[in-house]
Amino acid sequence: MSCGTKTLKISSFILDFLCCVFGALSIAACSYALIVFSKSAAIRIPCILGIVLGVLIFGSTIFGCIAALRESIRLSWIYAAILLALIMAQITVIFAQPINFELLANETISNAWQNQLFKNGSMTYYEIKYHCCGKTGPLNYPDSGMRIPASCYLNQNSTIAPDLFTEGCNKRLAAAFVKGTSYERISDWTVVGIELLTVIISGLFAITLQNAERRRLYR
Repeated sequence: MSCGTKTLKISSFILDFLCCVFGALSIAACSYALIVFSKSAAIRIPCILGIVLGVLIFGSTIFGCIAALRESIRLSWIYAAILLALIMAQITVIFAQPINFELLANETISNAWQNQLFKNGSMTYYEIKYHCCGKTGPLNYPDSGMRIPASCYLNQNSTIAPDLFTEGCNKRLAAAFVKGTSYERISDWTVVGIELLTVIISGLFAITLQNAERRRLYR
């Protein structure tokens, strides 16, 4: 085996392994999100699709690792075709079924506020972390027959009236979650880019093996 073929074989195996790891991480992340946000409609379909694609990528990349180790031309081409089809499916999901972070934020705060009506303290975490008060504003508390809690004040000091947070938690959390959209897109396209590179390397490896086999036939 020539130096170039060895380099392609090693590169193909490493990229296959990376894609396998990404597939496993996708399964774990989507499963965790479905557990944590079990009642959310905003993430249900994107996460289910993420799990399905993660399982398919995980399985196909194991197949790719075997193809690289066995130096099989046919298996390498089959793997490249399968992975390319999965990449197209991923791109479709990225555009057609992205996670609606704004809806997720509204669902999260709505659930927390409903719990707050029956058990004090459900909104405390969000109010302290995001410097907000109530679902849509501080008036939600007196309108619901409750006192404005200390968590609605800076440093939880309710004796200083000007320190009252005036913005509702649904807007604050939505703004924080929307930032996650850019991180999600960066991670999605990074994975797609690595998978495309894997397809290219796998194809080059198969072509190199074909050329080497032809040269052996003419000797």
